[in-house]
Amino acid sequence: MLGLDPSTRILSTLQDALPGVPAGFDMPAGARKLFLTLSAGAYTTPVTQRWTLTVSAYSTTPAGILDHTDAQSMWLTAARALLDARRRHPLCDAEVQAGPMTTHDTTLGTDYVYGSLLLTGVAR
Repeated sequence: MLGLDPSTRILSTLQDALPGVPAGFDMPAGARKLFLTLSAGAYTTPVTQRWTLTVSAYSTTPAGILDHTDAQSMWLTAARALLDARRRHPLCDAEVQAGPMTTHDTTLGTDYVYGSLLLTGVAR
């Protein structure tokens, strides 16, 4: 059994923090975007569940290279917004698990900034 799905809270928080930057759990279009994955984890208590959220920030220049400053800024803004929203239902806590770090997307042939957050949400 899964707890309450926090994806709607996550998307609305990121859209407020980064207006005009597409964010989604399916790869958004565009050179500037946030690609997200959300994985359900263990119940830490009978009323809370852990979730791992990965945030991949893409900012590709017309030359096809990473604008590292912009991508890292987007990632940090996204992480700060989610940390600020950590007490908004259905979330009850959040912390940075890893990142930000630069890595390479072999499918798109570009670098991006990546990191993960550990979220705690309420159970049903």
